[in-house]
This record gives sequence, structure tokens and C-alpha cells, in this order.
Amino acid sequence: MPTEFIIPFADEHYEADPPSRETIAFDDEIDRFIFGFWKVTLPHVDIAFELAWVLGSLRKFRPLFQLDDERRDKLTTGIARAAVAAAQRLPACHPGNVIVCMSAAAAIVQHWAEDDQQRAARHQHWIEDARLHVRMFERDLRNIADYAWLQQRKAQRQQEVVRGLISAAANDLGAEKIAA
Repeated sequence: MPTEFIIPFADEHYEADPPSRETIAFDDEIDRFIFGFWKVTLPHVDIAFELAWVLGSLRKFRPLFQLDDERRDKLTTGIARAAVAAAQRLPACHPGNVIVCMSAAAAIVQHWAEDDQQRAARHQHWIEDARLHVRMFERDLRNIADYAWLQQRKAQRQQEVVRGLISAAANDLGAEKIAA
């Protein structure tokens, strides 16, 4: 059966080879970063945990392809919005530190979008310094998340003690009523 009956004019619209697995994986990872930074801005999300995760992934990612301007801008906008959310919702982090470290994350994204000539124009330590700033902030965020987890477990243990005391008191009252 000729293909024009299944998909009319398909041969006329076929322009290029389908994307490679590497291209698809690259696009998926960039989309994950965009989603991760968006997710951090949501009010019900644990910002310290989520932002540490997305920054760690961003810091470790080594793209096989150059990032296009549109996706670079989307990522940079997402980073800026996440920085505002972090500065507002993380009182343990100094806002100036948040801005410096999130600017370093934007610098990493900018590096992905640069060609070899633009990269050569920068000092060789520029990108490594940016990754180090991101790693330091990531570590701070993990410490904040871990401390919150410890506080939550402490509160659970206190509730268990209170429940045990209430249960013991209720049992003592019940025994006294039976004896009386």
C-alpha cells in the first residue's frame, strides 16, 4: 500500500533525519532543569530540598551540545525566579549569598550557550568558580533541609511521648474507676 494513503503528502514534508538519542536526552535534561526551577517557586514545595537537587544536577551536567538562545533564556529566567523564591522563603540564607550563588548557576547556563570562541575569551577558572559557588549553596541548602528533617523527627518523638503520657493517665483513671 503506498504511504500517501496512510499519511497524505508525508514525503513532501519530510525535511530532516529524526533527532538522535543524544539530542533527545539533552533536550529532556534541559526541560528537567526548567521544570525544577519552576517547581522551586511553588509555595507548597520544600524549597531547600528541591533547589539543592536541581542545583546539584545543573552543576554536574556536561552538555554534549550548545544550548540555543531560547532555552538559555528560559533557564536563566527560571533561575532568577527561583533565586527570588529562595531569598524570600529561606531566612537562614543571606539574600546576597543567594543572589551570588544563583548568578553562578546562570553563568553555568550561559557557558552552555557559548561557542568555543566566546569560551576562550573568558578566564579558564571562570566556570569552575561558578560551579564552586553553586556547590557551596547546594551544601547550605542540604544542611537546611537536613536540619528541618531533624526538627520534624524531634517533634514526632515529642508527640509520641505526650501520647504515651496521655494513654498512661487514661489507663490509670480507668483502673481507679474500676476499683472504686
